[in-house]
Amino acid sequence: MDEAYLSIRWDTVHKHVHAEWRAFANSAEFRAGLTKGIQAIRDHHAAAYVSDSRKVKVIVHDDQTWIKEKWLPLAKQAGLKRIGFVTAETGLGKLCVEDVAAMCADGGLGSRTFGSMEAARKFVAEVPVSGP
Repeated sequence: MDEAYLSIRWDTVHKHVHAEWRAFANSAEFRAGLTKGIQAIRDHHAAAYVSDSRKVKVIVHDDQTWIKEKWLPLAKQAGLKRIGFVTAETGLGKLCVEDVAAMCADGGLGSRTFGSMEAARKFVAEVPVSGP
């Protein structure tokens, strides 16, 4: 996926799904993007996912509920084991992403927030991954 607001690709070097949030996404775009992420997890038999969320400004409550009730079970069913979120240094977006990361951890995924891509990659690499 390569849209103005989001890029999702398979990182062949680090063997994880890589999502980069580039700009504001409305609820429909946000959910469509996360659904594409599920497809990438399936396509690559990925156990690891890194979300570069530094440009996320807000995740509305309804979308957080959707993540918890819909996305999280689908991601786990697809084989996801760990997700690392790279957050901005400050701001509402950082707080929203931290809430989502905690929700994912409470839902049974290895999930943490980080200040750098390197730290997030190291964290998700701690699980065996496979893929093309």
